[in-house]
Amino acid sequence: MSLSGLPVAHRGRSRTAATRLAALAGLLLTGTVFAVPHLASAQHRLPAAFVDKGTVTFVGAQLADDIDPASNESEFGDTVIRNIDENVVRLAGSDPNSFEPSLATSWSSSKNDSVWVFHLRHGVKFHSGDEMTADDVKYSWVRSVQANLAGAYMLGRFLSNPDKQIKVLDKYTVEVDLGRPQPFFINGAAQDYNALILDSKLLKKHATKSDPWAHDWASHHDAGSGPYMISRWDAGQQIVLTRFPGYWRGWSGPHFSSVVLRLVPDSTTRRELMERNQADLTIDLTPQDDDALKQNRAIKVIAPYATQIDYIAMTEAGPLASPLARQALSYAFPYNAVIKGILRGYAQRSYGCLAHTMLGYDPNVFKYQTDLKKARELLQKAGVKPGTTLTYTYADPQGPPGELLQAQLAQIGITLKLQHLDGASFYALIYSNKKASERPNLLAYGWWPDYNEPYDMCNTLLASSQAAPNGNNIGMYHNAEVDRLLAEMENANREVLLADAKKLQDITSRVDPPAIWYAEPAQATAMAANLHGYVFNPVELRTFYFYTMYRS
Repeated sequence: MSLSGLPVAHRGRSRTAATRLAALAGLLLTGTVFAVPHLASAQHRLPAAFVDKGTVTFVGAQLADDIDPASNESEFGDTVIRNIDENVVRLAGSDPNSFEPSLATSWSSSKNDSVWVFHLRHGVKFHSGDEMTADDVKYSWVRSVQANLAGAYMLGRFLSNPDKQIKVLDKYTVEVDLGRPQPFFINGAAQDYNALILDSKLLKKHATKSDPWAHDWASHHDAGSGPYMISRWDAGQQIVLTRFPGYWRGWSGPHFSSVVLRLVPDSTTRRELMERNQADLTIDLTPQDDDALKQNRAIKVIAPYATQIDYIAMTEAGPLASPLARQALSYAFPYNAVIKGILRGYAQRSYGCLAHTMLGYDPNVFKYQTDLKKARELLQKAGVKPGTTLTYTYADPQGPPGELLQAQLAQIGITLKLQHLDGASFYALIYSNKKASERPNLLAYGWWPDYNEPYDMCNTLLASSQAAPNGNNIGMYHNAEVDRLLAEMENANREVLLADAKKLQDITSRVDPPAIWYAEPAQATAMAANLHGYVFNPVELRTFYFYTMYRS
């Protein structure tokens, strides 16, 4: 997911009440309708009794400090949000391209995917006791865009004027008129970041003149309808979730009655807690620790590939202003040493802004290989003289590639100065108003998309309009053809989208690289061997949905 401003706005068509109702009827005839099958036998089946599996404990290097879906940008916040809030629709299991009902029982789209209608469940309760209705859906989506916080771009791509485009047809029906074909709107509605539905009555109670969207309150308070609710929040220590007895899905069968999310910054300590059976789940261990835990029968380590790209942004200024200089550094990077040595095989090569698992990935994209002779020649053509000093800034755990790159560049007469910052200082730097000429030459970072679609992944990293602080173009990259392609991709049909994504990958790898694209990290998670029900989806990485999980 990403920090970004709103994309270019497109105004939707205005529609009268009569035409809305006509369109709604027409959807059933000309569009696509999605619903849950109802089996007669299931209607008469008595639910199984709740089997309390106690407490599941996750230990992480960070703890959530913001749980407002409109602004949160941390996977540690996402883990809280995914368990206390819900979408109208959600991704179906492990498939990043399939969707299933959640707060909506069914949905439909017009023939050209410009108008979408969602039919909501009756009787869903928020943790406050308020009933979830169409008003809450509209308010939540309008808020996600108009509050103009970090996640505004996610729905803002589709909704330039959400208050007018989202219409409450009745208490349990919402129509969204996008004004243009948008087949990926369902992806945007299903993402677990800022499309989540909150209790509008509760938020309005805590709104103020200076904070009309109640962001300050929502950052640390529960306004959801999910299976768990926050029962305790000890800042800098832990967050405790307990099951919501009134959850609409019910609690049949085995479930955890509580979830503890603990802050344990030291990776060695997290490993020891796992080995002592004092924690059930953790991430961000060293490859050596993951390898060691694989030998422990009481622990299982899974490491599937997802949609994350690890890269080193090259600031388009000074010594790296020329594409030739950035090509040179891409040739100088020691890919195999990083993948096989430092990462010990818990990663594979990346070759651009799209992971190999993503829609639009081009398997024939240009692939850099380490070649110091080629790097030296290109630096000479770019006018970068031996003795030049470059700065490389990083926050843990992104430092080690810098040390290897430092050694590589030294062989061709370039000095690389390494600068380590804590997380807060690093983010303050990369999202600052500093000009390109005032920034480090190299910035180590990582990113994954909000949903499986190439524009969503690449726009915030590459578009000129997304240069920091507006988005995640932290190297201040500018390429007119890349901007043109991204503008076209925003509203393109599938055929044009894929063709443009292929061109985009060629430019940003072979021709004019904005970054050293070096790794797709495996998503290593260590968990107790007797823990079951974890479902991995490649666009919901580094988070956990505890409702489906249990201990044997």
